Amino acid sequence: MSFMQQNTCHKKRSSAPAARHLMKKTRKECGLWALLFGTLMPIACNKFVDVPPPTNKITTQELFKDDENATSAVLGIYSQISFLGLNIVNGASTVYTGLASDELKYIGSSVEINEYMNNAISTTNSTNQGNIWFPAYRFIYQTNACLEGISGSNGISQRTKNQLLGECRVARSILYFYLVQLYGDVPLITTSNYESNSSQERSPTDEIYRFITNDLKEAKALLAEAYPSPGRFRPNTHTAEALLARIFLYTGNWKQAETEASNVINSTQYTLEADLTKVFLVNSSEAIWQLAAVGGGINTREGATFVSGNPSATPNFLISPQLMSAIEPNDPRKNAWIGTKNVNNKTYYYPFKYKVPIAADPVITESYMMLRLAEQYLIRSEVKIRQGKIDDGIRDLNIIRKRARGSNSNTVPDLPTAVTQDEALSFVLHERRIELMAEWGNRWFDLKRFHLSTTILKPLKSSWQDTDTLLPIPNQEILLNKNLTQNNGYN
Repeated sequence: MSFMQQNTCHKKRSSAPAARHLMKKTRKECGLWALLFGTLMPIACNKFVDVPPPTNKITTQELFKDDENATSAVLGIYSQISFLGLNIVNGASTVYTGLASDELKYIGSSVEINEYMNNAISTTNSTNQGNIWFPAYRFIYQTNACLEGISGSNGISQRTKNQLLGECRVARSILYFYLVQLYGDVPLITTSNYESNSSQERSPTDEIYRFITNDLKEAKALLAEAYPSPGRFRPNTHTAEALLARIFLYTGNWKQAETEASNVINSTQYTLEADLTKVFLVNSSEAIWQLAAVGGGINTREGATFVSGNPSATPNFLISPQLMSAIEPNDPRKNAWIGTKNVNNKTYYYPFKYKVPIAADPVITESYMMLRLAEQYLIRSEVKIRQGKIDDGIRDLNIIRKRARGSNSNTVPDLPTAVTQDEALSFVLHERRIELMAEWGNRWFDLKRFHLSTTILKPLKSSWQDTDTLLPIPNQEILLNKNLTQNNGYN
């Protein structure tokens, strides 16, 4: 598999100091991180198997010899996710699925980005390879390496071992969730053994969902309710529950999804932010898990992608006319989460949940939202309705709508409860579309879950095919691994 065989020509950034709060690392710790994944995942212009082991190779026992070093290795995964550009779990899922659905519109000049908007993605699209597939398996490999090193260490305290093992299982689970949503069947890599990994076949989606579910159940048992460090930058037990609720929703396990979402909602740690402009800030009260910024002039990758610091520059990524027309009149979420820019007497609307653009040295005020409380209300609402508890489900929707309208009683009114199940589910789909707009690909995934992709998108996309609900497996991967097969519609 080519994530083990990439070369130094792949676009990379130099290392940077870790983020404020959690990511403050000493030079020694940053060096350990480089040694850990320089040793376990060599990157060279030759195939991995042709690269001799480094002469200064450090043993796994030394890398995971105590709590401090093991923690540093795991925190390094988050740092890599945050710093290595737009990737599958740091903005790419929002951007590219937003274009592929009816959420976003691109008016820039990139041919490859236009392929997403036109649902005509080539198998050689380098964004698909370099921003989605490759980073996913790179991070999966790193979590596997940490899981093995931590499990085999006798020098780590049991409390720290439980926390770190739980964190790695959560991180691995969210990576596999997005891989399955984007590609369908994918290789299920569970070790750091490059020889077996390099020829791994695609595993059925159902098998991967079972693997994710088991990983998250184990993580839930290992993690504590309290966050292990300041902020919410590392998973706790409610993080595992929140992701489990989503997995159960997507796999049709309504009762289990309701239970896990309720566990999160009923905990005392999270509340919906009354002020919509504070939802995505570092100290957001509804954050369940956030990704810390690591510098480089960036708070979040989405802010850097969608928001320009140049007042005269036209935004490249716009809110689609379809999404704009779906927002109810005077819904405060429009003003709070959609930016407006006038250039040459023309008004442009663009995603504005994250408001800080690239700057020379911005103050870190925003953190990337991995999981938040509002989604849990939306999950619980839907699964209650699917179980026939329509009144209860709509009450959860109305909690989200009440937060949205704030003190403005003339907009976003409560939804009626005396409706059919199909009507109630249409309420859910609408509310998810607005509350979760331009956020993690939720619209794209919802159209697939509700079997509406072709119905909604074919009239908007001249080249639409039913098979466009999945991305192509990058051609480079198939060339390197003869056991990989291509998704239908891309042969």
